[in-house]
Amino acid sequence: MGKYDDLVFKIPQEFHSWYGFATPRGFFRGTTMMDKAKIYLDFTSITKELVMEVPHTHHAVDEYIVLATADFENFYDGFDAEIDIWLGEDPEHLEMFTITEPVIIRIPPKLYHCPINFRRIGKPVLFSAMYCDGDWSKITPEVGPNGEQAFRYDGAGVRRCVKDRSKECIYCGQCFSERMVDFEEKKKDDEDVGDPNEALLAPFYKMNELPRTGKFDKYVYKFKKEEHADDRFQSPRTGFRGVEEMAESRLWTLINLVQKECIIGETHMHHAVEEYLFFTGVDVTHFFEFDTEIEIQIGEDPNNMETYTITEPTVIRIPAGMWHGPVNVKRLGAPINFMPFYPNGNYGKVVKTDKGFEYKGNDLPK
Repeated sequence: MGKYDDLVFKIPQEFHSWYGFATPRGFFRGTTMMDKAKIYLDFTSITKELVMEVPHTHHAVDEYIVLATADFENFYDGFDAEIDIWLGEDPEHLEMFTITEPVIIRIPPKLYHCPINFRRIGKPVLFSAMYCDGDWSKITPEVGPNGEQAFRYDGAGVRRCVKDRSKECIYCGQCFSERMVDFEEKKKDDEDVGDPNEALLAPFYKMNELPRTGKFDKYVYKFKKEEHADDRFQSPRTGFRGVEEMAESRLWTLINLVQKECIIGETHMHHAVEEYLFFTGVDVTHFFEFDTEIEIQIGEDPNNMETYTITEPTVIRIPAGMWHGPVNVKRLGAPINFMPFYPNGNYGKVVKTDKGFEYKGNDLPK
């Protein structure tokens, strides 16, 4: 047992029954999986046309929705889908965005969003909801039995099973899938049956008849190719660099596809913000295909650190002030994704040098 074992979490294979979602999938469910964790996100590959969610908000924290190809090695050329998503301040007057290339969408607190209509899937699509809090929750507007407006709160630890209200929801997806599976079976039998999503989506497509304000365009960011000459990583690289890319963003992350044995980074710490280091496969549809061996050191003292070995998809929580690095890719059977996840608008680090401690960051004067 190591002193920092509680910071290193092997991402479990989550088998489920969600219609149109590849199984198993990778999920990091915040404090449910790691004490004190302050992020909650999934790596989901969507393989069939489907509709998700109804308009809702998150009352206190940002959410970031990534829609991209599930195959990171073809991040820019491999996107083959058409996806509609609605955003707005009023759930009855939303603006639609059609996604045909990789994007990240920032959902600030109290911004209504959804449904998401994956109306054409040519190749599997990455859907990753990154929620900058240790627990997931949402608020959904509803109309009560007497016409009064109500707001339903739902979230991790409070959601109940639709099939058995005495049990907590385990996100198996059975309730979501039943209507679509029934629809597909009837179609096979040539029964004249309507798509169950049409009635749900009709009022939202009706909203498109209203003039667009463009007010919410600033929340949809199209990923830009980052060409580079570092032969440790595949080029182009993908990143979302916080406030450099989008005003008020609280997220900074990279998708580094490591293609050779190498050493990445240096021993450093972050003085005020946590960081999360994800090590995963490069194809979300086959998330757990991981053929590599990585070593990383962690410690409270840069001169006295413990070494951890990674051989399967893993996330490491790096609390503020915790020294870590470098990442030593000792063996690489196939490319892997190394994804630093930094929940702050700017990236900065403190490095120990012969002269003391030096701060490096993208928020320094140029």
